[in-house]
Amino acid sequence: MKKLTLFLFFIVSITYSQTAEFGNLTKKSEYQIYITKTGFKVNVGDTLTLGIPTSDLGFTYISQNGQRVSSTLAGKQIVIDKLKTYGSKKNGYKVYAHFKGYGLLPVLIDYETALELGEIKNPDKNITKEQAITQLKEAKELLDLEVITQKKYDELKSKLAPIIINN
Repeated sequence: MKKLTLFLFFIVSITYSQTAEFGNLTKKSEYQIYITKTGFKVNVGDTLTLGIPTSDLGFTYISQNGQRVSSTLAGKQIVIDKLKTYGSKKNGYKVYAHFKGYGLLPVLIDYETALELGEIKNPDKNITKEQAITQLKEAKELLDLEVITQKKYDELKSKLAPIIINN
């Protein structure tokens, strides 16, 4: 019984701690981290800003229950609560970011397509070394004031450090 419990714990921890990577999606699953086509890391809990709808009828690659999301959400910030892959071996898999919509059903974002077409704003847009330093300093102040956690600060630092060092 003890071995079975450990085995189940191991399987659950592997399933929910996996990282999905563009081009290496082989199954339907739920992930905590997604590495995009450009190498940017998207995490559950990250905030995205909705961009401009690609149609007069609303967002084409952001939907709730198969229906386009209204263009009135343009410019709104949302928090990713799940990263899941959908698809099949035959047709391939895509990562969708979920966020809480209106009602019980989640809103799904076809992440790569929505990003490419501007339905979500690029969180990996090129920022200058000075902007990265300013963001990191502000985050340090928030950490010192105990407004954010050490974990959040470390995540931001790991994203900004390459920009600061390589520019």
